[in-house]
Amino acid sequence: MNRLFCILLGVILLGSVKADEKDFRCFKSINLKTPLKLQFIFQTDKDDLGFVSYQNGNGAIPVKLIKEKELKRLPGGRPSEFEAQWQEMTTDGTGGIYRVISQGAMISDFRYLRKKDGKVFQFQEDMDASTEKGCNWSTK
Repeated sequence: MNRLFCILLGVILLGSVKADEKDFRCFKSINLKTPLKLQFIFQTDKDDLGFVSYQNGNGAIPVKLIKEKELKRLPGGRPSEFEAQWQEMTTDGTGGIYRVISQGAMISDFRYLRKKDGKVFQFQEDMDASTEKGCNWSTK
């Protein structure tokens, strides 16, 4: 019985690790004639690292958490509101910054500040593109 319990526990733990590896969000830009679409992948084993992949992009861009601060503490045990800034880690130093405002699992504001010209791109979550394996924009 102990052996069966250990095997079952191992399967459950491995299943949860696999699910955690796919902690991502799908976003699409707003206020652009041709929307930009991206997938933001949060690494759960290293909470200060992640990746961004753009639809029709050239692969994943590594990002690093450079700043996080509590904006508003809420009463009654509700999650606080936080701002996080993620820096693109490019070899040529041209990477921009993603600014994410969230409360618990809810993201209320997601913006990208392009370093080369200071242009700001605003995004909203694209729930329709979210699948179990990542973002899928092929049907849109």
